[in-house]
Amino acid sequence: MNVLKGYLQQPILSFGLVLAMLVAGCGGSDQGREPILGLPAAELVALAVTPVSASVAQGLSQQFVATATYADRSTQDVSATAQWSSAAPATASVNAASGLALGLAGGSAAISANFGGKSAAATLTVLPPALLSLALAPANPAIAIGAAQQFTVLGKYSDGSSRDLGANASFASASPLVASIGAANGLAVGLTAGASVVSVSAGGLAASTTLTVNSAALLSIALTPQNPVLQLGATRQLAVTASYADGSSADVSNASVFSAANPAVASSSAGGLVAGVAVGSGQVSASFGGQSASTTVTVANVTLSSIAVTPATASVVVGAGQQFVATATYSDNSTAIISNTAVWSSNAPLVGSVNGSGTASGVAVGSATISASAAGKSGSALLTVGATPPPPATSLNLGRAASFAVLAGTSITNNSGGTTLVSGDVGSPSQTVDPTQAAGYTNYKSGAILSGALADLQVAISDANGRTCDVSFAGGIDLGGLTLPPGVYCYAGAINITGTLTLNGPGVYIFRSALTLDATANAIVALNNGATAADVNWLPVGPTTLGANAVFKGNVLGQAAAITVGDNTTLLNGRVLSAAAVTLRNNQIAK
Repeated sequence: MNVLKGYLQQPILSFGLVLAMLVAGCGGSDQGREPILGLPAAELVALAVTPVSASVAQGLSQQFVATATYADRSTQDVSATAQWSSAAPATASVNAASGLALGLAGGSAAISANFGGKSAAATLTVLPPALLSLALAPANPAIAIGAAQQFTVLGKYSDGSSRDLGANASFASASPLVASIGAANGLAVGLTAGASVVSVSAGGLAASTTLTVNSAALLSIALTPQNPVLQLGATRQLAVTASYADGSSADVSNASVFSAANPAVASSSAGGLVAGVAVGSGQVSASFGGQSASTTVTVANVTLSSIAVTPATASVVVGAGQQFVATATYSDNSTAIISNTAVWSSNAPLVGSVNGSGTASGVAVGSATISASAAGKSGSALLTVGATPPPPATSLNLGRAASFAVLAGTSITNNSGGTTLVSGDVGSPSQTVDPTQAAGYTNYKSGAILSGALADLQVAISDANGRTCDVSFAGGIDLGGLTLPPGVYCYAGAINITGTLTLNGPGVYIFRSALTLDATANAIVALNNGATAADVNWLPVGPTTLGANAVFKGNVLGQAAAITVGDNTTLLNGRVLSAAAVTLRNNQIAK
């Protein structure tokens, strides 16, 4: 009986032994390959991460794979059970459980995996943001014959940012007999009634829209400003506005022909830039489409008292540039910018050279005096050339207002049935017609978010108004036709922009006016050589008026005055933020 009992227990003992072996094998699975039923686990001998090296653009991701190798030469993908980490999380982050890495900033980071007591790593190089798409604006515009339309191109990048690519884009018109367009500047002119597909290419990508040219009859043209007065050696931008039978109007300055009756006193050039050559007066005329208009330009009978060069001191590294501005003060206490007509020189051209418009370049480490001369007067500034760049000025911190593209403390007036599109949050307690917003943004009409944004707007304005002026003017100024470097520009009078203002180089730009900010129809704020709209700030004490069809850049910050954005004007990479009222009409605004 005992023999029979022992015989019957034998299979049970064998099954228990197998079960114990299986449990033991499973308990050590993090140290080896999970066992096959009835066989022991294989020992983990190595871990590898692939790809060994990879590159992604900022904002894009890279999946890494962790592969375990065992003593029996088998392999297993253990990416989902390994522990992942990044040696430089500010450059590239990695999901600790999956191995999916994300490029955050330029540079390289070691991406590591740990599993079963083994570790391995790969290198991820994060490249500059990749261009993903282009947007051509405005979309499907219509103009009259002879009128001009400025197109802009906005590039969207892998890091979520958007940039104006106009300086690096190529424009084309599919029907050049209907509408011509400048290949490099995107300025189209209607020639005959019809439609033409306008296209743009940049960075290997393309976008297009349709420009319609209407056949409305040209009734008249007007030349502004009328009877301007300018100082000897100074310049002034004139503008030509065409009026059509359908009630529309357009800036046709670039398509008009200018002439000066007395060029020895007041000369004119293409686009309507007038220069004071000698004391006296002379008539300047413009013609377009069979119509003509004229004005009298007076060159003031004043003497040049002094010249100031600003900024008074500047620092650059070898190979970098610095734009200096020459400001003339006359015997009647008026002032004018004469950067383009003054004679520029450097006392140490092997350290810092300067060209005919006041742009200096760092040649070698040291110091150079940069001078501007005119009519027997001169002014100078000190340029220091170093091996390392000086600390940059800090950007304005908009705080809780940064997410808003349109913000008004009292009301937003938006035309019914219009085509306004806002890429950013919108906020105001009173809105006639809610602006159309791109996906992902919110319209706030009350609450803590709106009140917090309005409060932080005032903080940012106080910061900007408290910064030291690099350039100070006792009166107002027309910035049209100028090229300016980063800096704080302070004017006691109004700021006007007629034509194109070019902001040149990376850095912070702050424009302060004790009066108003006004841009004429078709005015353009252009960014060049790394200047970014996020660092361009406009702070008038009085109201802001941006004329129709303007292409504006930067943040307009109104402490207590209204902002009006003209018909079909765009602010791509810009904001209109005011404690008072904002008026919109068929605009595209992208923060």
